[in-house]
Amino acid sequence: MDTDIVILGSGVSGIQSALKCSAFADVVILTKDKMTESNTFYAQGGLAAVFGKDDSKEQHVLDTLRAGDGISNKKIASIIANGSPYAVMELSKIGVNFNKNNDGKFKLSREAVHSRARIVHSSDMTGREIEMSISKAARNNKRIKIMEHHMVLDLITKNNKCFGCIVLDLQNKRIFPIFARKTVIATGGIGQVYKITTNPAVATGDGIAIALRQDVILEDMEFMQFHPTMMHNSNPSFLISETLRGEGGLLKNSSGKTYMGKYHRDGELAPRDVVSRFSVIEMKKTRSKNVYLDMTNLDSSYLKKRFPNIYNECLRYGIDMSKDSIPVSPAAHYICGGIKTDSYGKTSMENLYAVGECACTQLHGADRLASNSMTEGLVIASRMSKIIRNRIKKAKLEKVEVVIPILSAAGNGRISALRASFRNIMWEDVGIIKSRKSLMRAMKKMMRIEEKIEKIKKDGTNKDVQELDNMITVAKTIIVASLRRKESRGTHFMEDYPERHDSIWRVHLTIDKRYLESKWKN
Repeated sequence: MDTDIVILGSGVSGIQSALKCSAFADVVILTKDKMTESNTFYAQGGLAAVFGKDDSKEQHVLDTLRAGDGISNKKIASIIANGSPYAVMELSKIGVNFNKNNDGKFKLSREAVHSRARIVHSSDMTGREIEMSISKAARNNKRIKIMEHHMVLDLITKNNKCFGCIVLDLQNKRIFPIFARKTVIATGGIGQVYKITTNPAVATGDGIAIALRQDVILEDMEFMQFHPTMMHNSNPSFLISETLRGEGGLLKNSSGKTYMGKYHRDGELAPRDVVSRFSVIEMKKTRSKNVYLDMTNLDSSYLKKRFPNIYNECLRYGIDMSKDSIPVSPAAHYICGGIKTDSYGKTSMENLYAVGECACTQLHGADRLASNSMTEGLVIASRMSKIIRNRIKKAKLEKVEVVIPILSAAGNGRISALRASFRNIMWEDVGIIKSRKSLMRAMKKMMRIEEKIEKIKKDGTNKDVQELDNMITVAKTIIVASLRRKESRGTHFMEDYPERHDSIWRVHLTIDKRYLESKWKN
């Protein structure tokens, strides 16, 4: 199969890339589940964008830098802040219904580290509203071909140049190549690497893993963001949006006492890494498995109107959030690092681009500012389409020899057990609070799992095998990067090195295939 541009992923970044590129090229979107199954669909908060009278793009940049704990890229932050209003207006034109005031202007909410209310939202289902609207636009676009239930197994490369990808058709059980002049990775996050996560089942880090295997450079992989408030014991996992704390919600321990005020001047609206870490400390102090989010200081009718989805989900668990505190605990949420790109989504490999959570522009630094992620994805996708438009005319559709892997149905039972063990290791030893000892322990355990998966792979591959292999690859980069950074910064907290050291570590750490293999073996 041939196309001009193949896009791997169907979240906001992938679909926006497709919509933009369809103006000048034929586009194929690949997604391993149904089109709307992505992190975007489950996003509750909204888009950080400057619309308020008391706000400015300069202040948005400053807030981004503050959240990033010293290593966010100011130039990238400026690009995103400047592009944010246009990104929101484009979505409005597509048909996304954002909440508005009586005067027709966007309603704006506030989240952690934001010094102003600047979150454009659609109640507490912003991601769903965006995903459904842009998916509809893509389906109605004649130049976009959507291939659901197709999983990318590998990139087709030669001499640091990308020619497309190898794809597994999950419904018809066949593997085939897609050749393209440009390839865009927009596969989203890696949350499933951890036992407890806000991410859906599809978030297994596929794009990051296949890029690394072809020696594409990664960056900032030690910075995994944990969201402080996932509903405890929810199944499937259910995020309690940060906006609730922005509206006045208070975190309390199992003794009913508030605690964030004694740890940080911003209290409940401190950076996510701070709130998550001290929530864990409070849980250990009180020997409990969760803390509580108290919204009872707000009016019942307001809560129902502002947070209809969260309110109803809480009721499903027997919790009336206007009367009862919500049991919450931290969960793996967002990878701040990923495939290293410039401000146009260009990677270290020719003809290969990356955008969204799987990419690293250095915007997020050591900790992502709330609601900056979808904004970044939209802005970078727009910039990327412009540079692809200029370059695609000169790019030939080339074909190289491809080795098609063997498809196997074996090993699923063993894979399930290995996957559960692996995710538990990552949660226990490579989680919110790390140490050299815990990381080395995780590495040794991971090596044993890796040996077992390699034996299973000899019989061929399938979705389960490929996903676990991808997750292990991503986990290895997190462990190696975490061991390398001998300090604590943002989401990366090391018990051995609890302080931040700008004189040495105010840098971005990169990882390629060769470096990972050399450090993993030794």
